[in-house]
Amino acid sequence: MSAHGRWAGAAVLAVTPTTKHHLSRRSPATMLMVGGAAAAALGVFGAPQSAVAAAPDSFSCNGQIFYVATSTATNQLQLGVAGPGTVSFSPLGPAVPAYNAMGVDPATHYVFALRVRDAHLLRIDKAGHTTDVGAIAGLPGAGYFIGGFDAAGNYYVSGPDPSVLYKINVRTRNVTGVVHLKSRLQGADIAYSAGYFWAATNDGGIQRINLGTGAVVKFASPLPAVKPGYGGAFTYGNGDLGFFNNSGFLARVHVAHPDSARPVFHLLSRQSTRPGGNVDATSCFVARADLSVTKTGPASVKAGDRVTYQITVTNHGPSDSSGWTVNDVLPAGLLNPSSPTPGCTISGDELSCTGGRLAVGASHTITLTGTAGSGGTTLTNTATVFGNDPDPNPGNNTSSVTTTVGVPRGAIGSPGVLSGNAVQIPIRVPVNLCGNTIDIIGVLNPAFGNTCANT
Repeated sequence: MSAHGRWAGAAVLAVTPTTKHHLSRRSPATMLMVGGAAAAALGVFGAPQSAVAAAPDSFSCNGQIFYVATSTATNQLQLGVAGPGTVSFSPLGPAVPAYNAMGVDPATHYVFALRVRDAHLLRIDKAGHTTDVGAIAGLPGAGYFIGGFDAAGNYYVSGPDPSVLYKINVRTRNVTGVVHLKSRLQGADIAYSAGYFWAATNDGGIQRINLGTGAVVKFASPLPAVKPGYGGAFTYGNGDLGFFNNSGFLARVHVAHPDSARPVFHLLSRQSTRPGGNVDATSCFVARADLSVTKTGPASVKAGDRVTYQITVTNHGPSDSSGWTVNDVLPAGLLNPSSPTPGCTISGDELSCTGGRLAVGASHTITLTGTAGSGGTTLTNTATVFGNDPDPNPGNNTSSVTTTVGVPRGAIGSPGVLSGNAVQIPIRVPVNLCGNTIDIIGVLNPAFGNTCANT
């Protein structure tokens, strides 16, 4: 590998004697090319030379999500593109014999995987072409389906024995370490974040894998336990975890306090995807995008009024954003909340919106409406944006607005007894002066002798 993270190799020219008949069938230009190359290789024109083949381009890592389903004998690599409420896919490169355990090398930005039938190491370039790099020394058997890279560029795989992770150097193609896990992996794939590997289990739990100690701890999480279960896993640019469910959705999970004995898992969003069997995934997020969020709304309303909020996501660069999620925990006093914005859903007291690519300088606005509840209360509403890509300025990712709910006009309030003070309440009643008599009888508080005179 060169200093720029690209692979290089020398091309060796084999010269085979040809007969006069073969030479007579070549054009002069062809004979000159072959003869010149052979002469150069044999040193006829001076010192020996070696032709260096240019390595294929690796990925730019501006928000790629890679996805394959290995339920058949061949794989078709897919590129996932985030959008409002969905992740769509487009094929990249030709279909090839099935592979799994995908991961992106953080040094070279190539995708690496293991072929299912023989565990050969495969390298996948920007065009989706697959190169068989060869067998891995020290890796037993075949059938590996769990894989991923750590931040240092070590490739970890598991499969036939889910209580073992093999550490692989993809440059030298050999196993450099073995992690004996204290508990078996229950997930079908792993993703690296905050110094740990993480896996989603089919019952909705999340496992945390400590590479240093081999400890595997399973936690309850808000992931739904949906059959046929979770397949591919990957990491967003901000460290959030993405888990593909084989039934056809992508769950995004934010982990707070990942080192603690009780990490806090927050299910930020669910986006619809394609269903598949034995799904594998990985990602590459390097390009940075500074996303900000601004929330606006009325300073005051009356109980029963309709309330409208605007949530605006803006990309300040330096790169285009590949996608984002906005999360808003709604106050209890906002009744019947709804949003007409595509990609937005409300579950319980939480608004979740997902969006796709956002160019530098562009904005996207979300509308949220509801009805103000009881008077004399305050609605405090906070929205947070989670970018798919690394965000160089997380300080502008949250915005709040406070709305005071007053008593509606004409409301007297709760019943009570006046403290003996005289109160005059003018009452205007339309009167038909055609000989009819209208009696108005009212008593404010008989105990204090306050009455309304009859008319």
